Formats: sequence, C-alpha cells, structure tokens
Amino acid sequence: MRCQNGPRRTTNNQLTQSVRQHQSIDMAKRKDYWDEYTNLQRVKHDIIRNYLNGWFPILGSISGKLVYFDTHAGKGRHRDGHLGSPLVALDTFSKHTSRDRILSKCEVSFIFIEKDAECKAALDKEISNLVDKPEKVSINTIAGDCFACLESLVDHFKKPGNRLAPSFFFIDPYGFKVPGKIISELMRFQRVELFINIIWRELDMAMRQPATMENTLDNVFGDTTWKEITQLPDIDERAEATAMHFQNLANAKWSTHIRMLGDNQRTRYFLLHLSNHDRGRDLMKECVWKSCPDGGYLARKGDKINQEILIQPEPNLIPLRKWIASTLAQRPHRWQELAELNRRELWLNKHLNSEIKWLLKHGELSATDYSGRLSAKANPLLSLSK
Repeated sequence: MRCQNGPRRTTNNQLTQSVRQHQSIDMAKRKDYWDEYTNLQRVKHDIIRNYLNGWFPILGSISGKLVYFDTHAGKGRHRDGHLGSPLVALDTFSKHTSRDRILSKCEVSFIFIEKDAECKAALDKEISNLVDKPEKVSINTIAGDCFACLESLVDHFKKPGNRLAPSFFFIDPYGFKVPGKIISELMRFQRVELFINIIWRELDMAMRQPATMENTLDNVFGDTTWKEITQLPDIDERAEATAMHFQNLANAKWSTHIRMLGDNQRTRYFLLHLSNHDRGRDLMKECVWKSCPDGGYLARKGDKINQEILIQPEPNLIPLRKWIASTLAQRPHRWQELAELNRRELWLNKHLNSEIKWLLKHGELSATDYSGRLSAKANPLLSLSK
C-alpha cells in the first residue's frame, strides 16, 4: 500500500514543533508502553521467537558460545502478563526442544541493556523469579546507555585476540536516533544478526526539516544520503530507500523488513533484519510469512491479537507466477537455480515450488534433463513451453 503525500506546504517551524511534540509524547509513553499490548507488539515478539527457534540450533551446532543482546530491554512483562522481548528470548530457549543438545556443545549468554532504573529493577525481579536456569546459560542486565555500551563492545572486540561469538542483536529504541556507525561496526563481525526497530514516522518527519536536524540525521544515516531520500515524493518509497541504505551502510548481504502500520494504516515503524548469511535470510522470510500469511510484509496495529483465524488467508501468488515466466523468458533455468534467485524475492520456496508445479500441470512450462520423479529435488531444466 502506498500513501501519497500532498504538496509540502508545512513550514520548518511547524515540522520542528511536530517532531518535538511526538518525541515528548513518546517519552511520556515509555512507562505507559507496558500498559498495553497490541498486534504490532505480538508480531514483533512472534518474529523474535520464531527466528531464535531456528537460530539457536543452527549456530549452536557449530559454535562454542551464542549471545543474545537486547539493547532496550524494558520491564520484561506487560501489565496484562504478556512477555517483553527479554523474557520472550529466555522463554524461547528454555522451551526449545534442542536446548539440552545445544548446551552440550556451547554456552548461551543473554545480555539485556536498560537505561531506566525502574524498568531495570522490574526486569531483574522477573529474571530472579525464573525457575529453570541451566548451568551453561548466563543472564546479565546492564544499566546504561545502550549505544555507549555497544561502542565499548565494538572497541573491545576490535582488539587483537578478542573474538565476538555469534550474536543476535535486537535494537528496539524509544526514538529514531540509532547511530548508523554502530550498525556498520556490528555487522563487520562474523555471524552477527541485527534486528532493528526503525521508528519511521519520527525519522521521516526529521528528514523533512534539514535546517534543525542535519547533524542528527548525518549521525543516524552515517552520511548525507538522507538528503536524496527526502526528495522521494511517497512516504513508503522513502521507507524502502532508507531500509536499502542501512543495508548498504552495514555492507550486509541480505536485508528483510516488515512494515508496521498504525491506526491510520500508514507505516508507524519498520523492523529491519540484516544478515550476511543465506540461512539467515531464508529463516527471516519464513518468520515474516508466519506472522503475515496473506503476504505484503506488513502488520496492522488494529488486528486483534487473540482473534481466531478460521480460514487461513492465502497469499496472491500471481506476481510470482509472472516472475517465473519473465525469468525463464530470458533463458531456461534449473529448478534449484530459480530457488537461488528466489532468495532475493519475498516469496518462500514452497510458494515457488507450488507455482512451478501449477505451470507444469497447465502446460505452460516444460521440464527436461532429469531422472526419476519430476520435483525440485530432481532439478530439471525448466523452460517456457512453445
């Protein structure tokens, strides 16, 4: 969905006042945040849970240590009982079917950073009440500014002889001022995954008042690319360009993001995953599709978090069918070659496989040079039927 902006007649003073107003409201809502639990929070936590369910066993089988970082840990639990992200991560590992096997090979460390003393105290209390604390699992809460902590961490692991273990960083700030340099520095370490909450509404507003926000935006973007992005007329185009910029800034092989829509059905913020590994890209795509089964890579605040879905929504795969046809129009491809190309797209391989089978069944594709049963595993050469 694209939301067109009208002519930009808003003055810089009005924009400045609007940004400051939203920032003050967000500051006031820091404590109120824990009084509600919306569908956007559910989707965010579902993605973290589902991703960690895959991430723990993948990395746990090849590494002696895994680390989960939460940079704005908060209280740990909402007033209605729903878990915050730190407890979601701990609960995911505690209940993992491969937990004991993972711990037989490696240690798992959870590091939670929280600046607010009241929130940290509440989180510490939640953690102290945990019953199941395996010996090779460590849990540390740190009081302080998260970005200062991350700068210290980066400086430490840059030194000769120091090596950062495979790590998942969940960066979920209250505002939009995430330093681009931190994103870039963290992604230079091997086997690091970043999952960042980009507070888009406020960031986009700041980009439209360069006279007062230039230094801040240079810090967030790591350079002046935001000036070019600001010229794009559509807010969602600007969001897409911003996500691509952070991927380039971090020199990440893959970026995957999901737009989170507010009450007005416009992008409130977006969750950006950065990875240098194919399996990380594949896993995040699966997680997003689980949370958004009808496609679109977006979630709506207004959806009911406990609403029972009697009929599972089906995605529109006609664009995928057209993509297959346009790709094969260039030249024949092996089935597995299409699967590799599909990693760049939003669809899952199960979607790709179903559409290839449909096209074969209806005579729009032909398959040659394979033995046995016609399938993705047989890896036939696929071409458009003449």
